[in-house]
Amino acid sequence: MRNTFSFLLIAVISLLAVISSCKLKDSGTSGSSNDSIPQELSALNSAIEKEPENSDLYVQRSDYYVRSELFNNALSDINKAIEVGPKNVKAYTGLSGIYLLMGKPQESLDALNQVLKFDEKNADVYLKKAKLYLIMKDYENCAASVQKSLQIDPNQADAYYLKGMALMENDKMDLAIESFQRSVSINQAHFDALMQLGYIWENRDQKMSIEYFKSASLANPKSTEALYNLGLLYQENNQPRKAIQSYETITRIDPANKLAIYNTGYVYLVYLSKYSEGAACFSQAIKLDPAYSDAWYNRGYCYELLKDKEKARNDYQQVLKLVVNDPKAVEGLNRLDKMQ
Repeated sequence: MRNTFSFLLIAVISLLAVISSCKLKDSGTSGSSNDSIPQELSALNSAIEKEPENSDLYVQRSDYYVRSELFNNALSDINKAIEVGPKNVKAYTGLSGIYLLMGKPQESLDALNQVLKFDEKNADVYLKKAKLYLIMKDYENCAASVQKSLQIDPNQADAYYLKGMALMENDKMDLAIESFQRSVSINQAHFDALMQLGYIWENRDQKMSIEYFKSASLANPKSTEALYNLGLLYQENNQPRKAIQSYETITRIDPANKLAIYNTGYVYLVYLSKYSEGAACFSQAIKLDPAYSDAWYNRGYCYELLKDKEKARNDYQQVLKLVVNDPKAVEGLNRLDKMQ
């Protein structure tokens, strides 16, 4: 059974890990002609040249540099945006975002607090603070920031989602469920809240879990995560055709998703006794990952059930090359020897 986990934390922490491991780049555009500068950057340069006191233009160029992973340039521009527009909320939230990408959550928080000095009723800024506190595992301040945000705007699905995450992190599952459900009642397509409810209900009521993952996949049709969990639940609840349908939808989105292909083969093998179809799926998984020992074993088992002993033996032997003394492969070879 899969455990609940935080999409917010995983997404942000993964991003931090990637970004903080990279050296800050320089733009490399100094002294170069306009022909060598990307069109978007060239247009922003021209606009800033015409309106050097337009704070928003520096924010836009900073955003371009962030997307290009040119963080020194992004930081320089966002500071210029604050210099010429000391009450530009977008500039401070941009600065907060840059610091977060650089792995500096406290500096990110400080930038948001600057906004509240001149815009204390900004619900979005309180919400951004709540996200940061959640990352920092400061649940008390996370809850306080969520409450501040809700006092300003009581109909924020994201606020209830964050509240639910903080409650879940503190093992207050029933209260977390209430908060996630409130999020979904405000926004029926709130993907993250639907996913969390799907995970939570797996251990309580799998039929309910299926409904939440179905709703999540409708909210975000390109989410392979929602479809994969839906497929597993259909599989575990003896609905093999629906499981295959979910996995095949994944492979249309991501043809190289070896887990979905493998699971399709597993359903054909274990639930439908369609060994040729199972072997074909495991072959696809092996093509994507030649070291996928489980796929080699299951393809060998399909061949064994199809009475193709030579192919079965070859696959079991391949498993042993990948995993020394793998017990399933050894048993498979022993079964084949007894058939001689």
